[in-house]
Amino acid sequence: MRNAIMRNTAPRSTALDSIVVTTATRVTVCALLAFALATGRAVAQDDVISRARAASAEGKRAEGLALLASHLADSPRDVDARLTYGLMLSWDGKYDQARTELHSVLAAAPDYADARVALMNVEWWSGQSAAALDLSTQILARDPGNPQAKLVRQRLESRSRPWTATSWYSVDAFNDGTSPWHEAGVSLGRETPIGSVIVRGTNASRFGYTDQLVEVEAYPTFRAGTYAYVSVGSGTKRDLYPTYRAAFDLYQSLGHGLEISGGYRRLVFSEPVSIYVGTLTQYVGQWAVTGKTFFVPSAVGDSWSFHAESRRYVGSSGRSYIGLTVSQGFSREEPRGVGDVIALNSNTFRGQADLELTGRMRLLITSSASRQERAVRSTVWQTTVSAGAAYRF
Repeated sequence: MRNAIMRNTAPRSTALDSIVVTTATRVTVCALLAFALATGRAVAQDDVISRARAASAEGKRAEGLALLASHLADSPRDVDARLTYGLMLSWDGKYDQARTELHSVLAAAPDYADARVALMNVEWWSGQSAAALDLSTQILARDPGNPQAKLVRQRLESRSRPWTATSWYSVDAFNDGTSPWHEAGVSLGRETPIGSVIVRGTNASRFGYTDQLVEVEAYPTFRAGTYAYVSVGSGTKRDLYPTYRAAFDLYQSLGHGLEISGGYRRLVFSEPVSIYVGTLTQYVGQWAVTGKTFFVPSAVGDSWSFHAESRRYVGSSGRSYIGLTVSQGFSREEPRGVGDVIALNSNTFRGQADLELTGRMRLLITSSASRQERAVRSTVWQTTVSAGAAYRF
């Protein structure tokens, strides 16, 4: 009886296994077909985009446009191909058609950053300055480090509100009875199509002396993502500021939100000081993280200074930010006078805020605390508070 039961049940188990295997096989086959279909579509998409770009590079732009138009007739939701189509139309000067295609891309994919940049360029090239400026502001509010948007806004604003007047005041207090340091300054800046130029005057009171520093700065832009910082200045009395100060940095965007720079400072006191500087900045969304190092070669011993800064951009214009900096070495972000370049074992924590109050007015606030170890005297704390305002016109 037991054998009969086993004989009777065995075929049922085999049939069940067969059904399970058949179902699993069908699921596997369907999955493989779906994967092959998706892969085939992706390959076809990449193929048509690459062929269209290749045709454009060979001077056969009409052929490339026809390829994309045919593909989009069959695949109207392919936003990558439609973006390429809009780009190629803009390269051909067909701005109205390009604008239509790029608006379609953004309607389907509102967060497609490349499409927004392409549309900004279309508005810029076609002379629609207000629309281009509005788009550049939208882009920078989401991506403050976007080099193309920064370039477009800079060039457009050089026509509308090119001037910026700034004034500020700072005080440094010490916990060891040292008299406070006072510093105040004014500047006037002008935006030009190739970058900004700034003239600055600073007055300092330290150690019972007063001195003034007059500087001229420029930020020439060579192309989107490549610009420089150039500065020359001189102290009037040369008691607190150098006989002359020169500075140069070259900045380069590496893509993916990464920016690198290298530069040099020369401060001539009774003994000249050379400073080499390097920075690396990573933009991630509305955040920017920067690492900066200063190197000062010296016959009595080289010194290094390190700064790590994080910024969070806020507001709808991409201009305002709040930041925190931690430094080891120089207590100031940019050495300019006596005391700024003294090699001390110091640690500094600095908070900053640059806030756009209106379309014309900005508020500038900085506060820092620095713990400085001295060779023959006790450790001292230096507290700095600075406030200023900038007005664009």
